[in-house]
Amino acid sequence: MPIPSLPRFLYLDDKGLGEYLSVVEGGLSDESKRRLLSSATGVDSATLGELRGGDSTSEEERVVRETASQRFIRLVAALDAASARWSYRDVTDLGEEFGEIKVADLVQVQCEVEIPPFVRMFSQPDQLEDMVNMLDAFREMAPMMGGNLEGMPGKKETKAIRDFGKAMKSDVVVVGDQEDGEPQVTGKLNKDYIRDVIEGEVFILGKVAKKLKDGETHSLLAIPGASLMSRQQRRQAARQEQADENTLVGPALTLDILAIYR
Repeated sequence: MPIPSLPRFLYLDDKGLGEYLSVVEGGLSDESKRRLLSSATGVDSATLGELRGGDSTSEEERVVRETASQRFIRLVAALDAASARWSYRDVTDLGEEFGEIKVADLVQVQCEVEIPPFVRMFSQPDQLEDMVNMLDAFREMAPMMGGNLEGMPGKKETKAIRDFGKAMKSDVVVVGDQEDGEPQVTGKLNKDYIRDVIEGEVFILGKVAKKLKDGETHSLLAIPGASLMSRQQRRQAARQEQADENTLVGPALTLDILAIYR
């Protein structure tokens, strides 16, 4: 499953890309020089070799910098050429190949991806604040417009939503799958590298950070204070998690995501 000839990146971790490519190629360069020749009579460079005698030519040296997209295509070509050396897998069927995938493998997976609703809400605190402000404004205006306030949150409720939103700031996390009931993939994203709305059918390339066995759970929301817990406490909390839309249940892979593209 080769990458598209002209990939459109929804997410591309430029820093991670440079680190991977520097290892694969034994260093990293970000520019090259091209020498362009042209003749005084307007003959193009392809025919300059046939010029005779008095025809004059000029040279132009142009510095060309590679884009991150070009470096990514070069990286994948190098991974494809030596997949065993770099532990790279182009995963066609995640359900069939799940048992063979190991932690630290680099994998490319084509899947349907989304940002879960609660993650979307708490990873965008400004929009959550705007939503609560709209509820407050509507509550004040509703009586004048003959609206029914039944079921509308009161001031205490909207304040609670604000406070909870401040405490539950979340990373942007995506979840993808190929088929219902089959293993899923997930990973958090650096907001600085998000280029476009991430949803729909995409390719994901990343390194396997954790492999969840059947029935194991993984919280998609960042729980405040979790980093202060011991490893044993985190494992115990994971065992006590209830399956809901904010919890991923294995079999699944958590990835350090390098790129999402289509």
